[in-house]
Amino acid sequence: MSLKPNGHLHIPESSPETPASYYYGEDDIRPPVPEAIEEKLRKVGAVGEVAAHVVDTLAHEAVERKQMIGGIDHMWIMLSETTDFNPACMSVFTMRDHVTLEMMAEQLSRQAEKFPRYRQRLDSTGRLLHGAMFVDDPDFNVLNHIRVRRLPEPAGKTELDALVGEFIAEPWDLTRPLWDTMLVENYHDEDGAVCAVIARGHHTLADGQGFVISQLYMTSYYDDLKEMMDGAATKLHKAKRGQLLPSEYSPSLKPLDPYATSLPTALLVRAFLALVFWLTLVSSSLVSVFWSTYQALRMVLFVLLTFWRIEMVVGEPEDPDAARAKEREFSSSRVFSLQDVKLCQQAFSGPRPGFAVAGVPRDQRKNARSKIGHVTLNDVVCSVMADVLAQEIASKPEPRTVWGKVKRSVNKVLPSPVPFFIPISIRAPGDWSMRNLSTGSNVYLNPSRTLTPDISIRELHEHIHKCRYELSLFKHSLWPRLCFHLVQLSGQAPVLFPLSWFPRSKEDWTAVRIMRRWVVKPVADACLQSFTAILTNIPGPSKKPITMAGVEVAKWAALPPQGGAGTIGIGIISYAGGISIAVSADMVPSSKGVTRRICENFEKRFELYVARAKEVLDHQD
Repeated sequence: MSLKPNGHLHIPESSPETPASYYYGEDDIRPPVPEAIEEKLRKVGAVGEVAAHVVDTLAHEAVERKQMIGGIDHMWIMLSETTDFNPACMSVFTMRDHVTLEMMAEQLSRQAEKFPRYRQRLDSTGRLLHGAMFVDDPDFNVLNHIRVRRLPEPAGKTELDALVGEFIAEPWDLTRPLWDTMLVENYHDEDGAVCAVIARGHHTLADGQGFVISQLYMTSYYDDLKEMMDGAATKLHKAKRGQLLPSEYSPSLKPLDPYATSLPTALLVRAFLALVFWLTLVSSSLVSVFWSTYQALRMVLFVLLTFWRIEMVVGEPEDPDAARAKEREFSSSRVFSLQDVKLCQQAFSGPRPGFAVAGVPRDQRKNARSKIGHVTLNDVVCSVMADVLAQEIASKPEPRTVWGKVKRSVNKVLPSPVPFFIPISIRAPGDWSMRNLSTGSNVYLNPSRTLTPDISIRELHEHIHKCRYELSLFKHSLWPRLCFHLVQLSGQAPVLFPLSWFPRSKEDWTAVRIMRRWVVKPVADACLQSFTAILTNIPGPSKKPITMAGVEVAKWAALPPQGGAGTIGIGIISYAGGISIAVSADMVPSSKGVTRRICENFEKRFELYVARAKEVLDHQD
């Protein structure tokens, strides 16, 4: 034997029968003791079972995580569990003909088929590392969610408003689907309505826009709504890829339209348009970061300077230490023509009154619009509402409590804007889902210096544009959207949201009870009372009346929830060429009828704005 060049042992081919013992010891050539076959199979089987269990657990976890509700959906449950917040979204239809129980049941069954959350209930609430989810309710029956009522005579608007207030105040049962509908058989009013339909949905069911979309599904407006929403989604999809005509991006690009349809230049034009779209989006986002930060800092400053001295529209309770009033009151205004809103827009848009129509003949003013300082419907309505609420607060009697007197005295010296919480929808075009896809922020609007009818045109123009400035900052801010996405994360793990740390179910623990009473609830209440009103604008079918179950809807009102004690909820809705508001508030003896007064004062103040607008436009002739 010899070593190979590589160092390995070389065994000559002429010695194949050399025994292994020549190279290894006796112990090395003993055969291994065979393991029991059953034991080996048992071990392999146990490993396989564990692996299969792990795979099944991960798959189940993934499915469950996908079904969990978002953090905003879950926030409403935690707020109502921690405070006296009632997350009720409302919708009131008055009908020009009678609607029967069977007709409503058919419509609501269609609605539940289209939107599954209407036949589902909440499950798995109260966990820290897993969010709640909606599951099918095995006992669901649409008739369990419809009530038929008759109003006491004379069965008019006053009686209907009282019933709506009672409906708003009802507590929620989280063990059943989170909605109810009430059919009022004998309602009638001067507009020709002969019955009414009231719908109520928990905010966890959907945000205001999602709730309204689901209500409109039952009406004749559905096809138009679907075309509008899907069309917007398609247009956005094409815009991102440069597939729209240049004039659809901007009227100034209309000369490029012929080049976008001819083959030699179409690809270049598309690439150019897509590039312009994305560059514009990026640049506007960068600019928005600056203004968003400015708006956020201003809002935080206003919150710190005002949250402790806000005077609510609703009066003080007789017992300052008593719990929040459980009863609610409701009212709605008459309908105003959208043409009156347009008059205000034309009269007060631009740097001075009448700028938008200056030099434009009266018969050509239909589409006249100022390119700078354009005033929107929201700007006009919010300006009016700031005046109305400031006037209502100023007319309240002298506070009875020491702290109330201190706030009144301080507010006479320091600036006292009216704080509103205004929701912002971030729902993507074409999104029909029943989810909370809204965020929001406090907006501080100063009322006019003159709250009497003697206000001048110049004062009114200045007031509207100050409100427009505040609303514009708010609408373009990125921080509310960022906060939305951060809160959404808590849907997967509620422990990320502080309100979940001290649940009511653990109040038998002394530490939890102390924290809930002295820390968690006061902080949550302070946040919910950092504004006077929650105000939302619900765009409805603005051009023509719609039908439900084949019956024409005479009037439609919609309403967001209220915030903390003393706050009010205000819904602005456009319908059939008109606009109206609806208001809800706590029912407190010292301010009983406040919702009716707000609606009446809104009507008067809006009429004053329209009268001043007509003066401006007539002066331009």
